[in-house]
Amino acid sequence: MSSLHIADTGLFVAMGQPSNSRYQAVRRFVRRNDITFVVPQRVYDELTTDQSAVENPPVDTAIEAGWVQVAAPLPFSKPIVSRVMDGVQRYIASVDDRPADNVEQADAALAALAAQQLSTGETTAVYIYTTDIAAGDGAETVLADEGYGDSVTFVNGFRFIDHLLTGDT
Repeated sequence: MSSLHIADTGLFVAMGQPSNSRYQAVRRFVRRNDITFVVPQRVYDELTTDQSAVENPPVDTAIEAGWVQVAAPLPFSKPIVSRVMDGVQRYIASVDDRPADNVEQADAALAALAAQQLSTGETTAVYIYTTDIAAGDGAETVLADEGYGDSVTFVNGFRFIDHLLTGDT
């Protein structure tokens, strides 16, 4: 069984800088459990845009340390990738009562990456770590509609970090 752990911008924002105890707790968790977080390119772009005040963004520190990697660009020519991306954007728009065109594509990219990997059979379980409840719920809902309901788990990023800090892991 191959698992994929996808991280969103919000998880990295919640972790803070590498010197922060939240960042260190997540780093210990992934090392202890031999996990590598994968971030969609759109998420990486969000995390590294306008970082002139930060010499080395925390995501780059994690990449250099080997516990985060950036996914290859999503193949939007694959129907499942486009369908899931559109479905999650519509889901979030419905929950937030706003036009789907105003939903950040990075949020939908989490589920699209999961769909791409699940559809190839290379991955059998996906964990999506995000602090955005609508994005996490949308990913689970849309991927369940695609037949992957038993293969996808939304992990609330804030609860995940709090759990690590209380030593319950």
